[in-house]
Amino acid sequence: MKKTWTVIIVIVLALLASACNYDDYETGDGRYSYLRTDFCLIHTTGNPVQADRMTTDDGQNIEFQSPVKVSWAEKSDTIYRALVNYDVSSNNVFSVAQVVVMGATEAKNYSNIIDDPLDIESAWVGGRFLNIGLAFKVGNAENNDLRQKIGLILDSLNTDNNGQKHLYIRILHAQNGVPEYYTVRNYISMPLTSYMQGAIIHLSANTYSGEKTFSFNN
Repeated sequence: MKKTWTVIIVIVLALLASACNYDDYETGDGRYSYLRTDFCLIHTTGNPVQADRMTTDDGQNIEFQSPVKVSWAEKSDTIYRALVNYDVSSNNVFSVAQVVVMGATEAKNYSNIIDDPLDIESAWVGGRFLNIGLAFKVGNAENNDLRQKIGLILDSLNTDNNGQKHLYIRILHAQNGVPEYYTVRNYISMPLTSYMQGAIIHLSANTYSGEKTFSFNN
């Protein structure tokens, strides 16, 4: 079966830094001094669906002060990847944004490879995921059904003569006719299998500045 490209569902319009979290917007005990944003796995409950707790990428299990409605989550008693903004002193949650999770597949399983440019703003390993911060162009279109698409190709996973594993991943992007008026940012997370653990990751893409490859330890 040919691979169907994953459609970006959620666009995070706020500018998010490349680190895995934000700590202390201001010093002291000001209004925002305990705000933090974490990549995590949330657990859902209830009807309508709400998030009641999370496990952060650094392994903290946090019960929310009160359940938070999550309009994009479809099922109760389910685990979702998310970006949560909350008060660390009270565990009061202000926002829960979806992070799209997708796996990588071999190029031969794609029926049509399109390699339109985008930018990689950040990439790191956390919570047993390869996390990628992307920036791409969007704009209003007469056809509201137009959607950009993102895919991940597993170029290779091999071991060199020194026993070091290398994981080669390529990001694919289809602009799909969407006008390119302004830049928005989004995150995707790729699960890392046990065999991928410890590999040096080589992440490549066709960017607005040309072909680029980012390499970092896992």
